[in-house]
Amino acid sequence: MKRLAIVGVSNMLGDFFDCAMACGYTDFVVVINAEEVVRPRTRSFRDRIADLPPGVRVLVQDIAEFAPAPGDPCVLGTTAAARFRLAAELRDRFGVRLACLVHPAAYVSPLAALADGVFVGAGSVVGAAAELHQCAFVNRAASVGHDTVVGPYARVQPGVNVGGHVRIGAFVTVGVGASVFQETVIGDGALVAGGAVVTADVEARQLVAGVPAVVKKRVADNANLPTWQELEPQLSVPLRGRRSQA
Repeated sequence: MKRLAIVGVSNMLGDFFDCAMACGYTDFVVVINAEEVVRPRTRSFRDRIADLPPGVRVLVQDIAEFAPAPGDPCVLGTTAAARFRLAAELRDRFGVRLACLVHPAAYVSPLAALADGVFVGAGSVVGAAAELHQCAFVNRAASVGHDTVVGPYARVQPGVNVGGHVRIGAFVTVGVGASVFQETVIGDGALVAGGAVVTADVEARQLVAGVPAVVKKRVADNANLPTWQELEPQLSVPLRGRRSQA
């Protein structure tokens, strides 16, 4: 098994280790791209590394020192919206195409299509003809319905239920336990609060919450995020039959 490079650190690092180890990886390099923010109720990435079982090897490097070994797959270790810049840096500096990471306990339909850098966590289901675009992140026990499109750098959090024929835009976050009814559209950069039930289209950069979900405010774009259309020339194409890449 090759070494897996996890580029970028965040509180989600445990999820990446969990998925990668379930796929058979035991050798890692963790690449620090920025100073980690540890909140009072979270843990540092070094604490998470210390919890790994014997036999798992982890090298920690600063991004200025990092160069991927030939053939070693790379994934992003952060789900922050600005990770699109980190993906671009890896592409421009090293020609890296990010690997997919799909937990063996997830079900991804053979008719679904996945682009580079997609993550699908344990217990999640991705339905027939669904498309997960570049670096889409589907966390644990989430359901993505048939013919649904999850945009680049979007996040579908644990326990989310997304119906069929939904379109989720770039950089969208669908919060823990939310539901999105079929045939709805969620615009780029929108935020669906945890537990919300979305029954109608959501415009770009709107925060919606409640049952049914209603607009609460406009989401500030502090990271100067591009639209999906602006990203398009740099995005990989979703392909059928992709799983974790060794």
